[in-house]
Amino acid sequence: MFSCYVFWAALSLSGFLSDFHVFSCDDYCADKPVFNPPRLAVKFGTSTSANCSVCQHACHNKLSGLEKSTGKIQRDGTTILWTVDKMVTYPTSIMCYYNKGNRSQCCSTLPITVYQPPTEVKVGFVGHSGPMVEGEQFALYCSVKKVAPLKNLILTLYQGENAVAQQHFKNNTEKKPADRQFNHIINATKENDGAQFKCYAELDMRPDSLQYTALSGHLIVNVQYKPHFNGPANEQISLTVGDPLHLNCSAKGNPRPWVTWTLPSAATFEGEVFSVDSVTTEHRGLYICSMSNTLGMTTVEFNVDVQVNYLNIIFAVVAAAVALGVLIISAVCIYYYRVSRTGQYRLKDVLRFRTPHVALPAGEL
Repeated sequence: MFSCYVFWAALSLSGFLSDFHVFSCDDYCADKPVFNPPRLAVKFGTSTSANCSVCQHACHNKLSGLEKSTGKIQRDGTTILWTVDKMVTYPTSIMCYYNKGNRSQCCSTLPITVYQPPTEVKVGFVGHSGPMVEGEQFALYCSVKKVAPLKNLILTLYQGENAVAQQHFKNNTEKKPADRQFNHIINATKENDGAQFKCYAELDMRPDSLQYTALSGHLIVNVQYKPHFNGPANEQISLTVGDPLHLNCSAKGNPRPWVTWTLPSAATFEGEVFSVDSVTTEHRGLYICSMSNTLGMTTVEFNVDVQVNYLNIIFAVVAAAVALGVLIISAVCIYYYRVSRTGQYRLKDVLRFRTPHVALPAGEL
């Protein structure tokens, strides 16, 4: 009778004992408790539950329970149901056990991960505002707020579609939601002007087959640099009289540069392109293009040589001579043709292309 009383008294204390691990635990006992599911990932602030089958047969009529720091339990024979209406704490596990005697227990542990997906991901400058200047270094930050657990967090900084820096927090043991960021140094170059940076936060919950991601907005970088000319510098240009001249001094810079030309005649011209439809020898000489903005000036020289094409002149003289010869021969032929018919025409009249007179009858002579 006394032994039954002790047994039921022990059962009545099981709710109290379930919150405390009193005896040593044997994780390798033959008929150990089994959790369903075998591991648990719970979003902070949501409900969850798990079942523990304490044993198949070894724990009958023995003290059993569930060691927990939150939630409530409900028994059905050797099955214990653990439920949490709203997870607002951060337990790492619960333990299901039964008493084997000799102050030892047979037990199993349910691993629990309480997580908070990433929110409010940002990218920006560290201690800087406004445009950057070429040649200087700047720090960008990639940050996220209220993430748990931090050991599962990965932050990645992208430039365009390329990852340029990444930070893992796998050695962090913080369980509660926390803010994190990392900084990355970039060099301000003209190639970076207009580049887009973004921060990507990932909470990798493997092996729980959960993955949460969040993306920041885009940070467009403004890099100021002095004018830059992409074409060949100090170019030598050879032209022939009558050729067109087109000199292009399209400059890149931030702020946008203004372009001024100094011509061989010492005159000036403003604009990126200087052109002449038909050059003469007066257009030969040095053309200097000056590209300027608030950060500096870059100059480019074009040396233009204009040659006379004497072959064309020779061709023109020969053509004129041929044309004159044809004209003279034609005039002579006409003269002899008229003389052969009338005999009354003077050569000078033929050459002057005068209208011939009408021949008089022989009797009037």
